[in-house]
Amino acid sequence: MNILVVSLNFNPGHFSHLGANYKLLIDAGSTPYLYINRLFNRMDKSDWFEKINSGDGLKNLKNIDAAVFWFPSLRNIFEIIRLKMFYRSKVIYIYHEPFDSIQNYYKSGFGFKKIAKIWLINLVNIPVIFLSDSIVLPSTSSFNLYKKKYTSLNKKYSLIPLIFDDEATADVVEVKKFISYIGTVAADHAFDRFVDFVAMAIDKQWFPDMTFLVATSSRIPAREKAILEPHLKSGKVVVSEGYPMTNEEINCHYRGSLIVWNAYNRSMQSGVLPKAYMFGAAVIVLSRNANEFVENHKTGVLIEDNNDMVKIKEAMEEIIIDMDYFSLNCRRKFLEVFYYKNRIAEFMNLLKS
Repeated sequence: MNILVVSLNFNPGHFSHLGANYKLLIDAGSTPYLYINRLFNRMDKSDWFEKINSGDGLKNLKNIDAAVFWFPSLRNIFEIIRLKMFYRSKVIYIYHEPFDSIQNYYKSGFGFKKIAKIWLINLVNIPVIFLSDSIVLPSTSSFNLYKKKYTSLNKKYSLIPLIFDDEATADVVEVKKFISYIGTVAADHAFDRFVDFVAMAIDKQWFPDMTFLVATSSRIPAREKAILEPHLKSGKVVVSEGYPMTNEEINCHYRGSLIVWNAYNRSMQSGVLPKAYMFGAAVIVLSRNANEFVENHKTGVLIEDNNDMVKIKEAMEEIIIDMDYFSLNCRRKFLEVFYYKNRIAEFMNLLKS
């Protein structure tokens, strides 16, 4: 089977999913192609993946049996129609995050402009859902929301967690010195809460042997930048911001992290969480957002309020005191749930059904 793995908008954090999907298809005996935004090409440093960057590149393929679309793009609509008309391809859409409600986005800290943008993305997703042969939801919360709001568009849907290759080296349990925020700076990710905690922790000398890390392709907002700035020279805070990181750079940040911030104001599932687990890093998670992938006091610690600095401190102390235990549990959870080799059968059943 010739199968496309499609992602037409660039986001460096998405490359791990695309690579894992590609390798899953190879292991299943298919012939995959990455049909991707050109900016992803530089993330394939060894030029290992077979890549197509434009519709013209598809013309070299005599048949395309199926396509797996990852993440929203206006171009998805046109490409799905093209694939169905000219190749009679089966289409699967990985629907990462169904649209929730305007009220919930507002409560999470989004302004009206951002909510409007999310709503427009949802409008793009509607024809994609309708045109797809099957929809994949990556968590129970997204599955239940889809079941509640979207089954009139497409009744063929299933739950498969986000997939990754194991990109960690054998020596995952190594010297880890970072308490980290990794990923997009967004209102619902409570970046402001993380920065406020960092400032208090340094001021009160809570974790003298640890360093705080911010690694994001976003630009850090002025308020948070001003808070972090005085601590950069001392080495207590390390910041990487404002440019798309390579996959190797992203992995390096996770590898050095003991704790990764996942205490988001709102979340259905997070690509940050499995990537943290991959590298043996435990997570801090807000209880009301906890999904089936978080084992409290094993792979992370739940907190009730991301404004409660003392409770965040106590959660981090629990992880630091028993770091090897948490790290090994995270690795186990990653391999059981998110490692693509354990999802080959159910993924291929979708493509062949």
